[in-house]
Amino acid sequence: MAYKLACAETGAQCPFEVVTTTRDELIEHVKVHVQAAHPEMAGNPPSPETIDKLIHVV
Repeated sequence: MAYKLACAETGAQCPFEVVTTTRDELIEHVKVHVQAAHPEMAGNPPSPETIDKLIHVV
């Protein structure tokens, strides 16, 4: 089983997409991406509930 998240699904004009083998690994990638590519969100990162809604099991 794999987990996938695409930034564009949030409405952002961002090509970031990540697929990992674990949910925890995906969350870590998203955290790093938000800090690097979306610094305006650094003080207000997406909640775990929001991230859960964007995660697809593939």
